[in-house]
Amino acid sequence: MKQTLYFAYGSNLDLARMRRRCPTAAPVGSATLWGWRLAFGGHSSTWGGPVATVVRDAEVWVDGVLYRLPFDDLTELDRYEGHPHVYRRIRLLVEGDQGQPHRAHVYVLAVDEEEAPASEYLKVLRRAYRRLGFDPGRLLATTGDVR
Repeated sequence: MKQTLYFAYGSNLDLARMRRRCPTAAPVGSATLWGWRLAFGGHSSTWGGPVATVVRDAEVWVDGVLYRLPFDDLTELDRYEGHPHVYRRIRLLVEGDQGQPHRAHVYVLAVDEEEAPASEYLKVLRRAYRRLGFDPGRLLATTGDVR
């Protein structure tokens, strides 16, 4: 079965949530998307507010998780993320936890205006950041949350 790589940076950082969406996806490890920053915008009826996206910014990076998954699961993710009408799926170069480069699928939401995420959505991200050992200060700085 042909497989591909996917870089998760939003609610799919939560392994249980990702397993429900793509049962055969296997986490490869943490990864970094250089030259992009985390932002929030749009509106999700599921979350009741803005959701995560990535925006080009040469000075920063986005922490995430790299998953290996069959192309069938990628089709499921497309459906869940609303590709190509909501999020657009593109391939970008990410750096694995051992410094190795990988070309991975990344979902990008075009946002006109950035806003703070819905509190329940932010809780999922904060929990995942703690579990993965990512700097929660970077997440909170992005959202304007100082807690």
